[in-house]
Amino acid sequence: MARWEMLSDEEARRCWDQALVRFGDYSPFQTYAWGEYRRGLDWEPCRWAAFNEEGEIIAMMQGALRRHAFGIGLIWCEGGPVGDLSACDDGLHKAILLTTGLKRTYCRFRCDRERHTEDALRMTAQGWTMSWSPLTTNYSMTLDLMKDEDRLLAACERNWRRNLRRANESNVTIREWVDPNADEVLSVYTAMQNLKGLEEQHSREEIEQLLKKLKQQIVLYRCDDEKGELLSLLGCLVLGNRACALFWATNERGRELHASYAVFWALVQHCKRIGIVSYDLAGIDPVANPGVYRFKRASGASPVEFLGEWDWASPSWLRWLGNWAIAKRNRIRQAESALNQSSKATTVASPGEGPRRSKLVVESLIS
Repeated sequence: MARWEMLSDEEARRCWDQALVRFGDYSPFQTYAWGEYRRGLDWEPCRWAAFNEEGEIIAMMQGALRRHAFGIGLIWCEGGPVGDLSACDDGLHKAILLTTGLKRTYCRFRCDRERHTEDALRMTAQGWTMSWSPLTTNYSMTLDLMKDEDRLLAACERNWRRNLRRANESNVTIREWVDPNADEVLSVYTAMQNLKGLEEQHSREEIEQLLKKLKQQIVLYRCDDEKGELLSLLGCLVLGNRACALFWATNERGRELHASYAVFWALVQHCKRIGIVSYDLAGIDPVANPGVYRFKRASGASPVEFLGEWDWASPSWLRWLGNWAIAKRNRIRQAESALNQSSKATTVASPGEGPRRSKLVVESLIS
């Protein structure tokens, strides 16, 4: 039987990432740096590891904890757990309560490993329940970068290739953005949000913390016009031989020049050069965001379903409260988005408005 322990910050700093990448289902959202990013947003990173009888780590889970009055805590785990899911049983539940000192806990994770029936059955048997009001999408698209560049381009749809050619023929400049400015990044997001009537995609604080805490893992490209004005940006998180989209935004002028196609292709070429074999395009919703879905599908990427969001609570009624609160919050956000979009005369979607798999709304559960 596995023994769960919570690692101290010092222990995790020394060994967490090295242990993480040994598992086939490792995620950039489970890295030590991602936990520190959450700390910068006033969450408490908690890192649990399961050890077998030989003292080897067989499973890991990093969660972001927010404490509330009366010993209530909310834990949100992105990208995990990883490793042997059979270890995520009652022992993990007890370890969470014991190591955090919480009296009441609502814990939710989003596991970014491909969904298999046996994993879903195992999680159910171990006391986890599929979240009936998800925070994020369980579906994404991945690009196989094991193919050579010619085959990758040939797999793109004809119109996608034509838009890429149009972007390359316009007077734009594509370059890696090695020292990005948070305000400049925010300006493109703000322009896109205003144009499309979208809710806030990233706050300035989130952008600042991402650029600060995950600088070593972020690859970011930008597309500028002939005057050097930023049109479009695309960034991904890199861990091992995998990448996952993180930043993605294009303003109105960038859309006219098809800048998102050029910056996407430049980032793909960069990922291939550094040995990335799989690029996760970070979420699709063909119904709510058909334009985003079409762009990603036309790029030659393949759809994938993840194990997705599961939760557990002690006491159990807290789970129902948590899902109810998230469902209510989602309805409010959808209504606000619909009102914003109805006031904007836009008809074409860009990939920057896709479902974001990392946006936290868990703090709305208890207020």
